[in-house]
Amino acid sequence: MAKYQAGMLVVYGNLGVHEIETVGPQSFCGEPAKDYYTLRPYFSDSHDRSYIPTEKEDVLRPVSPAEQITVDLEKIKTEELPAPVSNNQTVLAEHYQAVIHTNDFYEYLKLYKELSRKQIAQRGRGRKVNAMDSHFYQMTEHVLQEELAAALHETQEDAGKRLAEAVK
Repeated sequence: MAKYQAGMLVVYGNLGVHEIETVGPQSFCGEPAKDYYTLRPYFSDSHDRSYIPTEKEDVLRPVSPAEQITVDLEKIKTEELPAPVSNNQTVLAEHYQAVIHTNDFYEYLKLYKELSRKQIAQRGRGRKVNAMDSHFYQMTEHVLQEELAAALHETQEDAGKRLAEAVK
């Protein structure tokens, strides 16, 4: 039995908010049919669809409730982040990937704050922002903005402002 139903909004890994269009059997490339979630990007008019086997539904999670998001945004404002994991790019990449793979709203929020602070510090020293840090910053920002916008019924622009305010 599928955990999610058609019409639900879910966060699909680092790809953002998607709406489940259908849940049911699909057959690809002549393979026997099995149950898939058909996902449509929620904030896009494109005709792109993603097909996720229902047995791999752990890559999905429901959009966080507005009440929990509000609590988490307040909490992140005062959360003291630990010192950076390392200056080694390989270790940092593994750290960032590990956080991304948690598929957890608050963990994304902490990573976003960490990367935001790191970018501010780099610019303050007159240095360019590292490309890898910039990539993960943009990825987390995208997912968080979409989730905030969907959960709080606001535009992505307003969600971005709310997010920036929470981590400054």
